[in-house]
Amino acid sequence: MLLGGFAAGGVAADTAVDNGTVEVTNDTDSAYADVTAAPIYSGDPAPNVTVVVEGLPNGTDIGNGTELLNETRTLSSGSVESYEYALTDDDRGNYTRVHISVTSSGDGSLIEAVDWGVIKRVSGGAGGGLGGTGASTGLIVAAIALLGAIYLSRED
Repeated sequence: MLLGGFAAGGVAADTAVDNGTVEVTNDTDSAYADVTAAPIYSGDPAPNVTVVVEGLPNGTDIGNGTELLNETRTLSSGSVESYEYALTDDDRGNYTRVHISVTSSGDGSLIEAVDWGVIKRVSGGAGGGLGGTGASTGLIVAAIALLGAIYLSRED
């Protein structure tokens, strides 16, 4: 399950491209930002993009939390750069929110889109009509095959 935001369009140099804050729960697996460069640009220097993920304990203001990720990359024409920070159990225990900010030190108009948010773990059931794991299903199939072989090989 993805939760987050999306922004498109250009911005001036040395400015925030996009940012937002999302809740951290026991199901939060990681925080991410995907930055898409414009498909064609020539003559302009490639934009440098920095993504910062900040862990925020309950009641802590943005800018006063703990920096969990600070990564800068240069975008190529038409590329999508994915930044991700995998939260640890300690992070989930210490922070109620994470703030994700995306800034550019180049020509912001060369950034076509930004998508950010968190990825949450989704628990599933055992599946199948028999319940349990796939290993037990394999044992049942093997037992049926063995019984079938015994039945076919017996003498009348």
